[in-house]
Amino acid sequence: MDCCRNHSCFALEILAVEEGSRRKQLQSARSIDDEYTPTIFEMVQLISEPLNHSLGSSFLQWKAAAYSSKKPHREDTVHCQYYPLQAVGTLGPEFRILRAYFGEDVARRCSLSALNISFGSEDNEAYKEKGYLSWSALVGFGEPQREGFSLLVIVILAVALGTPVVLLLVGSLAMLTRQQKPCSDYDPIN
Repeated sequence: MDCCRNHSCFALEILAVEEGSRRKQLQSARSIDDEYTPTIFEMVQLISEPLNHSLGSSFLQWKAAAYSSKKPHREDTVHCQYYPLQAVGTLGPEFRILRAYFGEDVARRCSLSALNISFGSEDNEAYKEKGYLSWSALVGFGEPQREGFSLLVIVILAVALGTPVVLLLVGSLAMLTRQQKPCSDYDPIN
């Protein structure tokens, strides 16, 4: 990871430890929700699925942005860069907490993967100016929630867009099928 290239202020390494063999995939998806992250519509997710489908899947989701203020505003957005998932074969001395919790043979019993995320801005002044950086992620079991429009939104859009179209069609049909009477102010002589 080259933190100097993208002007990162901070980098975070996330180590995924899972028993058994699992299929992990890191993917970027478009999101329709920007409630807590203004103007950011990219959702990044690490999904871990078991190979034999006997156990449930798990996920880690985050938006590709951090903020340099307590309330997220567009002008306080700090770029969040993520790097490809790397398999971890051996554990160095820096993983003492991991060994203490899972045991000395954690690398043999568990599947280990590392993911690096760095935070920075183009001018590298985001943290220096305010001394604050906020980033959030969601960890869960099962399938990640799929975003979509609710039935109410679909009905409202159908009525709002469908009504003018129906009125245009009905009006056009009425104009075409209406009998044309000769328009003349003269009465016939006979």
